[in-house]
Order: sequence, then structure tokens, then C-alpha cells
Amino acid sequence: MSDLEHRECEVLKSVIRGHIASGAPMGSRTVSRRLGLDLSPATIRNIMADLEERKLLSQPYPSAGRVPTDMAYRLYVDRFMSRPKMSRVQAQAIDEALQRSRGEIPELLEEASRQLSHFSKHVGVVLAPEFGRIVVEQVEFVRLSVRRIVAIVVGRSGVVLNRILEMDEDLRQEELNQIGRHLSECYGGRTLPEMRNEMLKRMSEDQVAYEELRAKSLELGSRTLDFDGSGAEVFVEGTSNLFDSPEFSNIERMQTLLRALEEKNRLVVLLGQVLESDGVQVVIGNENPDPDLSGCSLVASKYCSGGRVMGTVGIVGPTRMEYARAVVLVDYLAGVLSRLLSSQDHS
Repeated sequence: MSDLEHRECEVLKSVIRGHIASGAPMGSRTVSRRLGLDLSPATIRNIMADLEERKLLSQPYPSAGRVPTDMAYRLYVDRFMSRPKMSRVQAQAIDEALQRSRGEIPELLEEASRQLSHFSKHVGVVLAPEFGRIVVEQVEFVRLSVRRIVAIVVGRSGVVLNRILEMDEDLRQEELNQIGRHLSECYGGRTLPEMRNEMLKRMSEDQVAYEELRAKSLELGSRTLDFDGSGAEVFVEGTSNLFDSPEFSNIERMQTLLRALEEKNRLVVLLGQVLESDGVQVVIGNENPDPDLSGCSLVASKYCSGGRVMGTVGIVGPTRMEYARAVVLVDYLAGVLSRLLSSQDHS
């Protein structure tokens, strides 16, 4: 769309900004007043008709004004949108809220989704760290009952994973403490898959009987670290904000959207795509791989801990969202989250 004339660009930007602000179709007279250019409503009508032919505008019903298409929003985000500065008041509020929650990772991520929702007036979503990306700091075991223990894996970023294991033999708590220390000292500093692969490698390389502690450590450690990654968690906040958007006044459409947001595995797929990209990503309307989310846009960015990608933060809202504000908000929050997790990583 690089061949758009100057006045076509100005009319298109005016329609997009007006529609974002009001939610209503934009008529030629309204656009004429907003533009302040020496163009008559008739001229603007002709330009809007040309933009409609180019699939940048559409007319919801006869005699109505025009609304932007997904293609128009993509052009706006890629070419026309300016990025405002983050409000100092908002930045301070986010900093303070996340600092209060930094001790526990789940609470921190939940608060992050709450802040995204609060300041965007849309839905805030945060994809928690994937098991395979967690760098292990410490492994502990606690005896629950005869032949039954709980394994606790503590990540450097503060993530805590646990699972209950049924054992073939009963182990005393003193033995479990020794095994935990051995695994932490010999294998800590690796991701979960790296840690488990190294254990399996050592077990296969030496078929001769290990000394007892080492043998038990390797066997118990490999079972403990056998996470399949299916536990990916998504924190979602502010779905009620969708009811304030006229786009979702249709009950059936709203129910479809709410189901998509409630089925966390669908959000995991959507947010997971951002993990391979740098910077803030904007997915608009029909660009969404999930058809039930085709009426929404996602603004998202990955966050890190010590240089390692951990998860995704984002905003889900109608395609008629204020993209510039959403981009700045997501970018800032991802940065704060990365700094907090990295400082825990090195504390």
C-alpha cells in the first residue's frame, strides 16, 4: 500500500483514529471536520470509496459511514502509528505493584496481568515460564509417607515446581536431603531438559554399580525432572472489560470469545508464537490463528530472566484498540518483569 496518495493516507488515518475513539462508522462530514484540510465532504466521500475498493475500509450497512478493515489497522500499525511516551504516573504504579509481588512468581505474573488489564481497559494475559526454559537452582525432596515423597524444583528466577513420586523403596528424610544436595551441586545451573539428559547420559555410560548415593540420586533425579511441559499456565485478567466494547454486544459472539479465553491451551498456542520474535508483536483480527479470536487483536512481547526467554505478556482487545498505548504499555511491563526476574536470578 506504499502507493497511497498523501490525502488518501490522511483520510484513512482520520477514519481509523475516529473509529478507535468512538466505535462508530465515520461519515465524510465527520472526517472533513476532523481533518481540517481544504477538502469537501464530496471529495472525502470519493476518497473513502476508493479506499473501500482497496479493502482498507468497509461499510457495515447501506448509508452508514466507513470503518477500518484489518488490513487498514495493519497499515496503520506498520506505517502511521507514533509511539507516545509511557506516563510517569502509570510507570510508577506498575513498578510499585510488581515490586510488592516480586517474592512469589505466580503472584508476580498475576499482578502483571492485572496491571495490563487495568491500564489498557482490555484483557491482560501473561504466559508463565515453560518448564523447559527454567534453569534449576535447587532440588529438594520431602518424605510424605512410606514410599511416597514430594520433589521440589526451585528455578533461579524463583519458579517453584513440585510433583509427588511413588517410590519402590522407602527412603529416610536424611537420605533424601543428601540426594537433594548432590543433585543441586552436580547438576544445578542447567535447564530441566539439560539436567535430565545429563543424568540419563551418565546412567547409560557406566553400567557398573554406582556407589549407593549417586545411583539413587540419578534415578530419583531423572524421574523428578521428567516434566512434559503440559503444565504451561496463563494468567488472564479483565475479561469483563470486553462487555464495554460495542463490537461484542452480540451475545453469541461474546460467548465464543469468552470460551476461547477460558480454554488456556488456546492462549498458550497464541502467546507461544511471540516467544520466537523480538520486540512487541501486534496480531490483528484475522491474522489470529484461532478463528474464535478473529475479532480481536493481540499486542504482546516476551519477557526474560538473565537473558533467557521465559514467557509472554500481552493485551487482548477488539481490533479497535489504541495500538500505540497498548504497545508502550506491553513493552514497559515486559521490561519491568524481565528486570525483576533477572534480579532474583542473581540475588
